[in-house]
Amino acid sequence: MRIVEILFYGEKQVKLVVEMPEPGRYTTIESPHLSKLLFRAFPHMTRHRCHNDIRASFKREARATEIPHLFEHLTMELQAQARPGTNLKGETQWNWRIDPVGRFHVYLNYENELLALGAIRLAERIINALDSHQIERVDTSAEIEKLKTLADMGDTLTASFPLPEPLTPPVLIPKTRRSFLRRYSRRKQEGK
Repeated sequence: MRIVEILFYGEKQVKLVVEMPEPGRYTTIESPHLSKLLFRAFPHMTRHRCHNDIRASFKREARATEIPHLFEHLTMELQAQARPGTNLKGETQWNWRIDPVGRFHVYLNYENELLALGAIRLAERIINALDSHQIERVDTSAEIEKLKTLADMGDTLTASFPLPEPLTPPVLIPKTRRSFLRRYSRRKQEGK
């Protein structure tokens, strides 16, 4: 798994473009060890909820889901471990009519930008370590302590340099209204 783009936008939201290097191996069906090892390393994740049509828990969903979906939940879990009490949401999407097979779009909200970025990068390392059966190379306890430090730094920076007020989005005129305005403008120019 590889993150190829990170875009912070809107009110505390981040979009990630995630690519799977082997397009034929992007679910836990092809890599069943991933979810088992993930729940062993992070047992609290068995309590995560998914909002899906069949109302399955994340533990059940993880048996046959996309690896970037595991990554989405792990990123939220890491933020919650660094800052208990955070309530985060995420979503994983793909459209292979537009994107190449194996490219996913992961959307997450966050409370602390530095913490979110650290959690994203750590989750990427952990998923790849789990996939290669080398999770022992990642000291998750030490890494979560680093995330706590990042969160404190993020709080300090946010207090020192508050974000500007968001710009109001442009007003979009519906297509039917635009064509009416064009016809009206042309008639007015022609003197009708």
